Amino acid sequence: MATGVYDPTTSFDLTVGVIVDMDEAIYMLSPIDSPMINGVDADGTMILPSRPVGQTLFNWMDDEILTPRSTLGGAVVTADGTITLAAGTRARFSTGDILYLGQTNQERMRVTGYNATADVLDVTRSWGSDVATTHASGDFIYQIGTALNEGADPENTRVTDRTDSSNRTQIFGPTKVRLSRTEQLVRKYGISNEAAHQLAQRTKENVISREQAFLYSELANDTVNKRRTTQGLFKQISTNTSNATSLTVANIQTLQQTVYDQGGDPLLLMANPKSLTDLNNVTDTNVVRVTNVDTMRGRRRVTVIVTEFGDVSVVRNRWVYPGHAFLLKQGNIVRRVMTPLRAVSLAKTGDSDSMMIVAEEGLQIKGEEHMGVFNNLNY
Repeated sequence: MATGVYDPTTSFDLTVGVIVDMDEAIYMLSPIDSPMINGVDADGTMILPSRPVGQTLFNWMDDEILTPRSTLGGAVVTADGTITLAAGTRARFSTGDILYLGQTNQERMRVTGYNATADVLDVTRSWGSDVATTHASGDFIYQIGTALNEGADPENTRVTDRTDSSNRTQIFGPTKVRLSRTEQLVRKYGISNEAAHQLAQRTKENVISREQAFLYSELANDTVNKRRTTQGLFKQISTNTSNATSLTVANIQTLQQTVYDQGGDPLLLMANPKSLTDLNNVTDTNVVRVTNVDTMRGRRRVTVIVTEFGDVSVVRNRWVYPGHAFLLKQGNIVRRVMTPLRAVSLAKTGDSDSMMIVAEEGLQIKGEEHMGVFNNLNY
């Protein structure tokens, strides 16, 4: 039914069919950054390299030398003829070794053999002019050479086997996109191709899913139902953990020292900005804020923490749980990719088109004891 005519006719009268003044550049409300997968660090390099893999189960080997040092696994009194070492470290020493314990009281002693009890050495106290004294559990032990009879045969061979580590690839997707022919032809603001737009949206969601899996996924392999998941950073990095409640330079350096004692030197801190309050203190001269203007390589403003062990770059990652932070060694973590993220057209059904996106990859961490994790941060 026709409507009445007004004089003058205004824009308030004829409203049906009027083109809305709309900015056609659509703003994405949800964040799509993914520092681990495709983020770019302040030095212009990828945080995680990637390498192809040809099996759903992939392995790597970690090896370590028998570093001739340990700590006491129990207190020592002056009358003891044995010392207990930290678990699993007895093979670092052999008969004839001279040990130095000097964290509290100084003493040198000579190893005379392996005790029948695991992780225990038989020793002769008061080597040289030293006097037997007491030592506390946790005190450091250093091997400072050997004292065998001149012309003696060497002691029995000491060897360590390599550690065989493994992880699995995980299928991310497949995620289906199906649009009718009509839906694809209907014109929309800011969208030239609805199918491509929907694929792009699902792709971004897939990237975030992988990012979060590489942080927190648990290794599982359900052979009955043929399902599997990869294992993320939080489960793999287990040797060096800190219960510190704040990310201060002092706490970061303490964890670095723990990792350093294991042979590592991590210089990358990945954390949620919610836990960076202390590091954002502009009066802290141990924190340097560097601004890079080379936007062509994706560089961004970076915070550098100056510690005894070097300059630690902070990587902000919104997908990290705010109570956690990771001290990482760049190059030790690799994405093993079986199927790069790709879109595949499916068989046409009815008056519509179907597509899917899918990726398959897993995470490889070499030398997890050379990295660390904060697991109790306040935020």
